[in-house]
Amino acid sequence: MRRLFLSLVFLLTGSLTSAQTPSDQSNFGCPVGFAASRQATGRIMSADEMRRSGPAQGLHLTLNNRRTPAIESIEVTVYGTSQKGLLLPVDAPFTDTISKTFQFHRTPDDASLSDADVWMHLVGSLSWADLISITYADGTTWQATEHFKCRAVASNFMLVGRK
Repeated sequence: MRRLFLSLVFLLTGSLTSAQTPSDQSNFGCPVGFAASRQATGRIMSADEMRRSGPAQGLHLTLNNRRTPAIESIEVTVYGTSQKGLLLPVDAPFTDTISKTFQFHRTPDDASLSDADVWMHLVGSLSWADLISITYADGTTWQATEHFKCRAVASNFMLVGRK
C-alpha cells in the first residue's frame, strides 16, 4: 500500500511540474509549427580551444510549414540566461536574460527551409526562441506582432547522440 501511495505522489508531482513549465507559448496567429530542442556539443575540444571560445549551448529549431509557398528565410531571436554570476546590482536594472538574433536562408538543395541549428557561446542556458519574420519563396512575408507571435520554449529533455 505504501508503494502505491509513493507512486501516486511521484506521478502527481511530475504532472504538476510539467504543468508549471512556461506557458508563454503564445503562438496565436503563427503560420508555421515552430519547435526547439536542446543540442549537445558534438565534437571533442581541447582545453585550449575551450578557453578561447568558451562553452556553447545549442538549439535545433524545426519549422512545419502549413502554407503552400516554400519558406525562403527566417529571422529568429534566441533567449538565454547569462553565464555571469547572479549578482543583484544596487543602482542598475537587473536582468540575467541575454538574446541574439539570427537569420537563416534556404539552401538551393532544399525545397523549403524546415530546420536550423543555433549555437551561442558564453551563455548559461538557452531558454526559448521567437520567430520574428518569415519570407516565402513567392515574395510574401509574415512579421511577428504583439498579438501574433511564434515562440518555441526549449524542452529540458535531450537525447544522447541525437543531432
